[in-house]
Amino acid sequence: MRAALALATILAASACSLRAPAQPRVHHLSDVHHDAGGEAAPRLLVVVAHPDDEIAFAGTLYKTSSLLGGVCDVLTITNGEGGFKYSTLAESIYGLELTEEEVGRAHLPEIRERELVAGCKLLGVHDLILLRQKDHRYTQDPGEVLGADGPWDLEFVRAELRARLAEGYDFVLTLAPTATTHGHHQAATLLALEAAHDLPEARRPVVMCTRSSLADEPAPTMTELPGYPLTRIRVTEPLVFDLRQKFGFRDSLDYRIVANWAIAEHKSQGTMQLAVNGGDQEHYFVFDLSPPDAEERARDLFTALSAPQFEQKTYEASAGTNARP
Repeated sequence: MRAALALATILAASACSLRAPAQPRVHHLSDVHHDAGGEAAPRLLVVVAHPDDEIAFAGTLYKTSSLLGGVCDVLTITNGEGGFKYSTLAESIYGLELTEEEVGRAHLPEIRERELVAGCKLLGVHDLILLRQKDHRYTQDPGEVLGADGPWDLEFVRAELRARLAEGYDFVLTLAPTATTHGHHQAATLLALEAAHDLPEARRPVVMCTRSSLADEPAPTMTELPGYPLTRIRVTEPLVFDLRQKFGFRDSLDYRIVANWAIAEHKSQGTMQLAVNGGDQEHYFVFDLSPPDAEERARDLFTALSAPQFEQKTYEASAGTNARP
C-alpha cells in the first residue's frame, strides 16, 4: 500500500512539473479600507520566496493596513515544497507522511498555500499573489536560482514583477540579501530590485529590505551583496518598527501577538514555530536605486507607524479587582 501511494505521489508530482503555470494565482483577501485621516493611504508590496517569509514584515503589514488604511500585497515566488524536512509534527495534522520527500513535494504546495492564506488574512494583506515556482532545495548561492538552468521560470517571474510594480506601489519590501541567507531569499530580492530598476526613476517605489532582531541584540547592519550592485544601500541607519509597542489594558499587549498568530498558521513548518517571540524589532534599510525622496518618504511611513493605534480604556469594579490602577 505504501509503495502504491509513493508511486502515485511521484506520478502526480511529475505531472504537475509538466504543467508550469502560465498565470499567477491571486487570492483577494480583504476589501476593508480604513480612514487614513484624509491623506493618501500607502500602497505596499512584499516580495519573498517562500510561504512564511511574510512573517519578517508582520508588524509593518498589520499596522499599515489596520491603522493607516494602506493596501498591503504579498507576492510569493515558490510553492515552499522544499520544506518537507521540517514537517514531522504536521504529519498527524494532515494525515500524510510529509517528511518523505516525494510525499512532501506532492502535497506541501497546496498545504502551504492554505497556511499562507490564513496567515496573510491575520496580517491584513489585501492581495496574495502566488507565482508557484519550484522550491528546489536549500542553497546560499543565488546564482543557482538565477542561472539559465535554475528551477524558476525567470521570464515569467520577471514579467509578473514588472506588471505588479507598474501598478504603482509606494513601497516594496524584501528580505535582506546577505551572503549567508537562503539563495532563494537573495534571488527574490534581486529580482524585485531588477523590476524596480527597470522603471523610470520618478515612478520607482521606495525599495527596502528588512532584518529582525531581539531587543538585547546589537542592531543589524547591511552592506552591498558582492557582485550585485543593485543591492547598494543608501541609508545605513535602519528605520525600525518596534513590535513591542504597547497597547490595551495596562499596556499589557503588543504587536508580537499578531506575528505569533501568523506564525501559528504555518503548522507544516516546525522550525517556523520556534520563531514565536523571536523578533522584537523589524529593521528596514533603503536601497540606493530608490527615488531621490526615498529617505523622507520612508521616515514618514515609520513615523506614522509609531503612532498609538488603540484607545486606552478604563474599567470599573465590575471588571474585576484589577480594574483600577
